[in-house]
Amino acid sequence: MQVEITPEETAVLIRWKKRADNYVLVRMKAEAILYASRGVDVSIIAEMVERSVKTIREWLTG
Repeated sequence: MQVEITPEETAVLIRWKKRADNYVLVRMKAEAILYASRGVDVSIIAEMVERSVKTIREWLTG
């Protein structure tokens, strides 16, 4: 599932991914979106962020 994001959105997501605070879920979602924007398969993304494929698909459609 390919996700199209702008360079500005990419920069924001990278900043979220690098944060070291209590927003773990937000960081995982940012990471998933970044992977999807690079064409990584949903099953691999699910493995990387330790969530189900169904959950990743929901994140990406949202």
